[in-house]
Amino acid sequence: MPDEKQYVITSSVEPRIKKVETDRYKITFNMATGREELEGINGHPDPFSLYYPSLMDIGIMGHCSNRCEFCYQGDDQKPNMSLENFKRIVDESKEYVNQIALGGRGSPNEHENFKEIVEYCIKNDIIPNYTTSGLNLTDEQIEISKMCGAVAVSDYEQDYTYSAINRFINAGIKTNIHFLLSKKTFLKAIGILLGDDMWAGRVNTEKLNAIVFLLFKPQGRAKNLDWIINTDGLKAFCHGIFDKKLAVLRLTRKMNFKLGMDSCLVNKVKKSGVHLTRREEESMDTCEGARMSMYISPDMRMIPCSFGGSEYGIPLEGKTIKEVWNNSDIFKKFREQLLKDPACCPFEL
Repeated sequence: MPDEKQYVITSSVEPRIKKVETDRYKITFNMATGREELEGINGHPDPFSLYYPSLMDIGIMGHCSNRCEFCYQGDDQKPNMSLENFKRIVDESKEYVNQIALGGRGSPNEHENFKEIVEYCIKNDIIPNYTTSGLNLTDEQIEISKMCGAVAVSDYEQDYTYSAINRFINAGIKTNIHFLLSKKTFLKAIGILLGDDMWAGRVNTEKLNAIVFLLFKPQGRAKNLDWIINTDGLKAFCHGIFDKKLAVLRLTRKMNFKLGMDSCLVNKVKKSGVHLTRREEESMDTCEGARMSMYISPDMRMIPCSFGGSEYGIPLEGKTIKEVWNNSDIFKKFREQLLKDPACCPFEL
């Protein structure tokens, strides 16, 4: 692997800009807004994959008491990631990684070292983000969350869901809703695209940052659920999310939040036949697993994507993250499959 230049923080005041530069690409990351720009340099095109991920999904939670029927993580109940192991990951990665998504089985804000984990990210110029159910959310957890780039609350349609969303918003935290798109939630999703207040005033939609649609995956506890949207329904959603008239309608109804999608849903959009402008096409990347991002499980196994399951994981004991990223067969094969078909899911092949 070629020599890489150390990252540089160009300013000690806002906005702080972090730069990572190698022999063939440069990454510029605005630590205040989360905007990341990647470009090829020295005559190289924009890279298909990086020498080291710029985003890491770290499963700090090993267990969860919610027992949601649609949880893709399954029924495993294991210890949480230790603070020592988390610090090891950050120490190895701080020169290359811009953002860490805190995850795993359960709400990261319930980790026994939540404060120390968030502080260690900030200390090492990495922006932490996380998703929570909002259940049993405390004032202390909200205060700690002010150090994060953004917080997402999963829409479980419960009172604690809406309470958590509004408490984060009122605390001045960039707040998103994670919305699981499935056959069961399809009509509500279409209502959102139409600009209807699907929360009946229980969410401050004027100050909500975004709704991020996540594609339902039938695995883990959800493997037997008949929730997969049919092809026609998925096409209707994909066309609706890019319909300019609907975008105007949402604004007139004071639904000012942005709309986003996870990479799995972007894959479906790419195959739906929806017309994308050049700007939309350029901004909608497909699966980033093993290319720009990856997952580390609570028991320190490294996987291209959290949906792969621990059986695909490479234990990090005795290995560096960089070694596994660049040399392990699973990461190499994952990249090869995405190079052949960028809109595929290598774990489904």
